[in-house]
Amino acid sequence: MNNAKKKKPLRRAKHWGARVWPMAGRMAVILVAVAVMGLMFSALQAVSSIVLRDIISLAILSGILLMMYSEGLTRGVADADASHAADRLEKLGRPLTRKEESACYQPMKALCACLVVFAVPLALSLYLAATAKPYTYALQDLPAWLTGTYGAREDVMAPLAAYAQSATFTLRDGIRLVVRLAVLIYINLFPDPQTMAQMIDRLSPLMVMTYPIACMIGYLRAPAVYAKRQSMQRRAKKAAVRKAQKKSMVDELLGSGGDVHYGQRAGQEEHKKKELI
Repeated sequence: MNNAKKKKPLRRAKHWGARVWPMAGRMAVILVAVAVMGLMFSALQAVSSIVLRDIISLAILSGILLMMYSEGLTRGVADADASHAADRLEKLGRPLTRKEESACYQPMKALCACLVVFAVPLALSLYLAATAKPYTYALQDLPAWLTGTYGAREDVMAPLAAYAQSATFTLRDGIRLVVRLAVLIYINLFPDPQTMAQMIDRLSPLMVMTYPIACMIGYLRAPAVYAKRQSMQRRAKKAAVRKAQKKSMVDELLGSGGDVHYGQRAGQEEHKKKELI
């Protein structure tokens, strides 16, 4: 027969909708910071050593994913603490307010916050992946010295007419721009991003998904991390109590003079001798 005490499941919030937006706001700020960092570190393309560039890029990417993981973990630990606090209040017989109840742990809260922030970039990246095309050479504008000197000559300009066509900015280019801002930190891992555009477009959904996945992993790990921290705190308190008890016993044995009196001080022994006399 198993007499082990069953662990009570962690309380989960039921009305948590209002808590989604603050969490989504913090994640949106992180996403903007990721885009800014991607623009800052795009200069790594100038590094000639591919190995060095990849090492630096992976270090930066690891830091960003760790930041997303930490955001989910921090929010999750706070929610787990709110769940335990709500259980304590319920044991005391005090009804919970809506704010206290909504602050409790709830994975759907983190999932919805991730969807609010990353649903649009993910949808655009899926479209980009589905319509990815191989790289083709883009025609450049003809130099001014050529058009100025030979612009009137039909025999020279006719074969070069294709080069005079200017490429238009399409809706797909705008979608690619938005997606690239979200995954720009990954671009440095590709030796030649321009010629590898099709591969980058097809991998874009996976790149975008790494951010919410890291955040969700952190949030789901929060109850275990919270329980571990509470266990460490209890052990630390017990160790402090034992240390204080040992110190108290030593002080009692040593007395004020610093000599061991084994439960009987020198003054007490002298007093007993006087009584005998």
